[in-house]
Amino acid sequence: MSTRTLRLTLVLVLALAVIGAVAARRMLLGSDGILGVKGGGTRTLTAARAVWSDRFVSSVGIATHFSYDDLLPYGHDRGKTISSLIASGARFVRDGLSVSVNGESNEKYWGTMRMLTDSGMKLVLVTYPTRLGGTEVDPYPYKDQRPLDTAVARVGAANILAFEGPNEVDNNNESWGGKQAYGERARTYQSAMYAHAKQIAPSITVLSPTVTSADGAHAVGDVSAMSDAGTLHPYPDGDIPTAHLGRMQSDFAGINAAKKPWWVTETGYHTSPNATESLYQPGVSDIAQSKYVPRLYLDYFAAGIPYTSVYELIDEHDDKTNAEANYGLLYYDGEPKKAYGALKNLLGLLSDRGAPFTPSSLDYTLTGATSTIRQSLFQKRDGRFYLVLWNDVPVYRPKAVSGWEGRVRKYWERVAGVDKDVRDVFNSPVPVTLTLAKKARTVTLYAPLRGAVPISVDSAKSTLLVPVPDNPVVVEITP
Repeated sequence: MSTRTLRLTLVLVLALAVIGAVAARRMLLGSDGILGVKGGGTRTLTAARAVWSDRFVSSVGIATHFSYDDLLPYGHDRGKTISSLIASGARFVRDGLSVSVNGESNEKYWGTMRMLTDSGMKLVLVTYPTRLGGTEVDPYPYKDQRPLDTAVARVGAANILAFEGPNEVDNNNESWGGKQAYGERARTYQSAMYAHAKQIAPSITVLSPTVTSADGAHAVGDVSAMSDAGTLHPYPDGDIPTAHLGRMQSDFAGINAAKKPWWVTETGYHTSPNATESLYQPGVSDIAQSKYVPRLYLDYFAAGIPYTSVYELIDEHDDKTNAEANYGLLYYDGEPKKAYGALKNLLGLLSDRGAPFTPSSLDYTLTGATSTIRQSLFQKRDGRFYLVLWNDVPVYRPKAVSGWEGRVRKYWERVAGVDKDVRDVFNSPVPVTLTLAKKARTVTLYAPLRGAVPISVDSAKSTLLVPVPDNPVVVEITP
C-alpha cells in the first residue's frame, strides 16, 4: 500500500469515527440537538432582582479600529461607520491608542473620538509603547507615556472609561522581546502606564494587559496592584456565550490575584463558517450571531462583568476565506447584519439615560419547562419593568478548527470537499407562563430579533403565556 493510500485510509477511518461519535451525540441529545431540554418537566422560577435598565445598557460596548486608517470601513467610509456606531445604542467603544506623538497628524483619529464622545459614548483606549515616529517606539522600560496625556487633553478624562493594558501580549510576544522576555516587559510597561494614568487622571479605570492562554497569564504574573480591573477575551468558539467565561476567569486568576472585577474587552463570533485563514475559532451563521450577541451581553452582565465589548463593529474586508475579516455586526459595505438590528432593538427598549435610581421589586413567577430558561429583570425610572427571557441553548453546530477533530475535518475536506451543510439549530420556543402577583395595567411583548414593534399588547393582565425562543424576548410590565 502506498503512503498516500495509507494516509487516505487513516483519514477515512478517523472521519467515520467522528461521524459515529456525532451520531451518538445526536441520539443522546434528541432531534433538536439540545441536552436536557426534553423531559425536564414543569418547574417554577422565582422573581429576579431588578436592576436599573440603563446600567445594563451602559455595560455594552463595541470594539472598533478607527486607529487603522488603512481599513476601508474605518478610513474612506468613516462617516457612515460612525453614524451606524452611534445609532447602535452601545455606550462605549474600545479602540487602540496607538497614535504617534512626534510629527504625524492624528487629527482624523481624534476627530472621530471627539464625535463619539460628543454623542455620549465613552472610550476604552488600548495602550501600547509610545510611537516616536515612523517605526520607532519608546524602548524598555517604557517611561514615555505621552499618549495618555494626549488622550486626556483631546477628549477629557470624563469621556475615557478606561486605559487598557497592552493587547494579547503572549500572541504578540515578538513585540515584547520574545517568549522569554514578554511577561516581564509587559508587566514593566503596565506599571509605568498605571503610575502615569493615576498621576494625570485618577478617575480613569486602568485595566490589566490581556493574554490568550493560561501560560500567558503565568508569564505576565499578578498585575492587580497596577490595575483596577482584570481583562478577559473569552471567545466562545461558536458555542453559547458563557462557554469559556468561567474557565477563563479561573485559568487567568494569577494575573488578577486581588480578585478585582473582570472586564471583557473582546469576545464575539465571526460569520464565515468556511473560512480557511486566520481561523482562531469556528465561525457561525449570520442568524446564529444575531441570537448569540444579545445573549452574550445579558449573560456577561448577569455574571458580574460590568463592561463588555464585542469584537467588532464592521467587517474589515470583503473576504469570506478570512475569519478575522468577518467578526463585524455590519457587513464590509456598512449594511447591518441581523445581529446589529437585534442588539439595537434591545438597547433601544432598555435605554433610560438620566440620574441613577434604586429599582423596586416585582413579585412574579415563571412556570413551565424552565430548566434552560434564563431571565434578567430591569426597571426604568418611570416604574416600568422589563423582564428579558431567553432559552440558553446552542443555536449552531460549529466545525472543529483545532485538536484532533479539527485535523480530521481538514483532511476529510481535502478528500470530499468543503462541508457546506447548514449547521443552524432551530429550537422550538419553550412555553413559559408568567404570573404576576398583582394585575398590571399593560403587558407588552417584544422580540428584538424580529423588530422594534411589539408582538402583543395586553391590558389589565396578571398572567401571560410567553413562547421563549433561543434569543431574547422582552416583557414590558407597566404596574
